[in-house]
Amino acid sequence: MRKLKLVSLLLIVLIGLAAGFKTASAQDDAPYTLKLRRDWGYGSGMDIQGRMSLSLNGDESQIDTVTFYLDEQVLAELSQEPFKVSFSTDDYPSGVHELRAKVSTKAGESFDVKPLMVNFLSSSEAGEKTTKLLVIVGALVGGSMLVSYLISSRQKGQPGKASAGIHGLAVCNQCGQTFPRSFFGMNMVVGKFERCPHCGKWQITRRASDFEIALADGKYDPALDVDQQEAEPTTKPAKDELDESRYIDL
Repeated sequence: MRKLKLVSLLLIVLIGLAAGFKTASAQDDAPYTLKLRRDWGYGSGMDIQGRMSLSLNGDESQIDTVTFYLDEQVLAELSQEPFKVSFSTDDYPSGVHELRAKVSTKAGESFDVKPLMVNFLSSSEAGEKTTKLLVIVGALVGGSMLVSYLISSRQKGQPGKASAGIHGLAVCNQCGQTFPRSFFGMNMVVGKFERCPHCGKWQITRRASDFEIALADGKYDPALDVDQQEAEPTTKPAKDELDESRYIDL
């Protein structure tokens, strides 16, 4: 009898575990995820402050209703697109909060979307972090400019072609001379911000083409440009041959 009770209890436990595993798997396989966007304010990692928008990644055309939560508080219950809610962190206490959503589809399915853990900062905390970030960025920019200045000072008067590196040569848009682009030049997406060693002007540089380098160094000779040369005739025109044939003794 005891064995029968033990077996029954074991079966109940296994069935409960299976049901729990099935529920957890369904949540992990949810076709939607939360998306948090900063509309205005501070954001770094899980630390945020200011105006935010919470929405979903996934096929919204299949959604019937969405309920967004901040901890246990309902932020919004929406039944039409766009399924997005905006909120300000300043309206809530500072500290760690949980953002989550529950989705009901038109097919009758229901999903608990995986939550996001965020840390709401106060305005003063966000200001301090922003100031520290600006100081770090300023130090990096200043250090990069200092290294670029020292390198360009050593290169002054040196022929650019001889010292060209893996980043190629640039043509100064002020003095028109070539100089090697530095590895330490600050990357500005469209080019490197660096100093010309010849005239000392700061500018955004890009890798110059062979034609631009030759033109700047005075080594470009238009007379050698095949595209600008007219091919010299190797034979006389047919008309001249016919004219001369009149003087041939037959």
